[in-house]
Amino acid sequence: MCDLGGWMDPSLGEGRNMMKTLLGAAAVALIGAPAMAAVVVSFDAGLATPSAGYTVIDTFDNLDNVTVNYGTVLIMNPPATSNGAPPANSVPAGTSYLSVLGGGSATIYFAPDTKSFQFDWGSIDTYNTLTVTSSTGIYTIVPGSSSFPNTADGNQHAHGTNGRVTVWGDVAGETFSSITLTSGTNSFEIDNLATIAVPEPATWAMLIVGFGLVGFAARRREQRLARAIS
Repeated sequence: MCDLGGWMDPSLGEGRNMMKTLLGAAAVALIGAPAMAAVVVSFDAGLATPSAGYTVIDTFDNLDNVTVNYGTVLIMNPPATSNGAPPANSVPAGTSYLSVLGGGSATIYFAPDTKSFQFDWGSIDTYNTLTVTSSTGIYTIVPGSSSFPNTADGNQHAHGTNGRVTVWGDVAGETFSSITLTSGTNSFEIDNLATIAVPEPATWAMLIVGFGLVGFAARRREQRLARAIS
């Protein structure tokens, strides 16, 4: 099932500017999962992670947060070699990145209550596979297919194959626990993994109290102004 209607999540605060830069959005249903369960994938060509509201959790200076499932997974540095090329638009330029070589697979786990994530994806290829595990199921995203219908010719410099990928759920309360990167040929390259977490109950309580105090102060000002006028 492909759902091209979920172009943006208002809670991410991207607004109209994000809408203009989205080149593709797709939702892929898990076989055996409820029919409406899905994740939404957006691609901002030529832009860099993080966007507003996201916090970078890994810049891939090492493999400390990466579980290598099989094959070869490297921390690389520019310039490009046969083992990988840095995502063209990562900031700052010239820093390390993660490269999953052909026949390799690696998994990165998220903190609990992660509601969305994004990363810089470089030289996107049809042989790259992104597997997303969420609270509603497991989803496979393949560039150049119905699950991610963008350009995927491996160009190391073009905006169409180098940019910011953002993933979120289209089910209320959906959270993400991990991603797995697999590549059939050299390589699957990413940098600057960032997330947004679901606010803790205490945070929600503080926000509600804060809004209440703002409203109370506004009413007090209105009352004082009304008395002054009368």
